[in-house]
Amino acid sequence: MRLRSSNVTVAAATVAVVAFAGCAGGLDPGVSFTGMGGTGSACVPNGGTTTPAATFDTVKMAFSDHGAVSACASAPCHGAGGMEPPPPSKPLVLQQDATLYTNLMSYVSHACGDIPLVNPGKPDESGLIKILSGACGTTLRMPFGCSGEQCLSDAEIAAISQWIANCAPQQ
Repeated sequence: MRLRSSNVTVAAATVAVVAFAGCAGGLDPGVSFTGMGGTGSACVPNGGTTTPAATFDTVKMAFSDHGAVSACASAPCHGAGGMEPPPPSKPLVLQQDATLYTNLMSYVSHACGDIPLVNPGKPDESGLIKILSGACGTTLRMPFGCSGEQCLSDAEIAAISQWIANCAPQQ
């Protein structure tokens, strides 16, 4: 039996469409569209807004001097050569330089159950939101030792959460 080339083309197109249709539910676990941070399907921003703005600039501002608590980056734990977390974990350096975004996106929080610090599109599965909102495992709420106005405000945490929900863009 001889197939015409148009039949072969239609059959190939049908196979391709069926194969790609299965992708709508996401990728195999461990595959990341972003190259860092969370896993699974591509992140789709939910478009929510907050005051302050849900931007990376707001995240950087939150890590600067805040009330009676010194800046996270200048604290003895999160500066370059800092003492936290204890080995063998890699240090979480929060200095505002060219590596800050990569550090946030690639860090895994062991204190919060081995979840990404920032899991794009999933603030409820991001160690950063958990640790800014309260204790995580045996680690106290951050900034370390904060209480009342020394902690990030609910509005600041909401902005950081929305930034993550919006896929944690660098711009």
